[in-house]
Amino acid sequence: SFSASAAAATAAASAVSASASASTSASAHRPLRGHPAPRLTRPSLAYFFNEHMSQSQPALLEGAIDGWPSMGARRWTLPYLRRAAGHRTVPVELGEHYLSLDFDEQLVRLSDFVDQLERAEEGGGRRAYLAQHALFDQVPQLRDDIAVPDYCSLSLEEEDEAEGEAEVAVAGELRINAWLGPKGTVSPLHYDRYHNLLAQVVGSKYVRLYSPLHSDRLYPHPPGLHEVSSRILDPDQADEAAFPLFDGTPFIDLLLREGETLYIPPRWWHFVEARETSFSVSFWWS
Repeated sequence: SFSASAAAATAAASAVSASASASTSASAHRPLRGHPAPRLTRPSLAYFFNEHMSQSQPALLEGAIDGWPSMGARRWTLPYLRRAAGHRTVPVELGEHYLSLDFDEQLVRLSDFVDQLERAEEGGGRRAYLAQHALFDQVPQLRDDIAVPDYCSLSLEEEDEAEGEAEVAVAGELRINAWLGPKGTVSPLHYDRYHNLLAQVVGSKYVRLYSPLHSDRLYPHPPGLHEVSSRILDPDQADEAAFPLFDGTPFIDLLLREGETLYIPPRWWHFVEARETSFSVSFWWS
């Protein structure tokens, strides 16, 4: 278990398509059926910028978070999280996912949430997910357990508009979020407007990526609260009658393992599901 060995992995799916039952249980581990993501071992900043960031191409990075205390001396086990931040109040999502009819949010003590995670490992309790939360602003001790990857210092802003050349520049705002949840937590198909480095600290996640070139085939919600999300909640359970253009849309998929980091360019659609209890850290920058 996570609490015993910290060998947890992230969210296996119970998300369903718009036509499927919201009560569908978490699926078995999905096979990899799409195109592979390029796998890079500590690429130079110049290579990462020229070949991936400026080309809007995802990449799976090895070695980018080597040396983090959260991966070693201060490993993020459930007992450690309870000691470090159990007294803090955090928001958790309840239900299948944020688009489901049973979705709710609740403020809880982190120690109580850790108790829920331990019960979830034993197969009990309602699913809860600490998702997209600025936990590291709340808890400096946990912030000291990670480091911002150097790739987050890169920017595509045009420094010389006269020549029209995109330069490597210091990026603007950096947002660091925590994602902690049990097996079965899922992020439905959606995109972000930022560069995203998703670092997997504990556990593993299945991730599927679709290029923004295929956005029209992914049936986004109309403008409004959920406009960055697809009406296809689970790409493996899409209703062909409701979403006829989706069938055959090419995709990249991968297993994001503990110690790896995934670069997701802006507006790339992604579906994420946890395979066991998991802790991820995302770095968003412009």
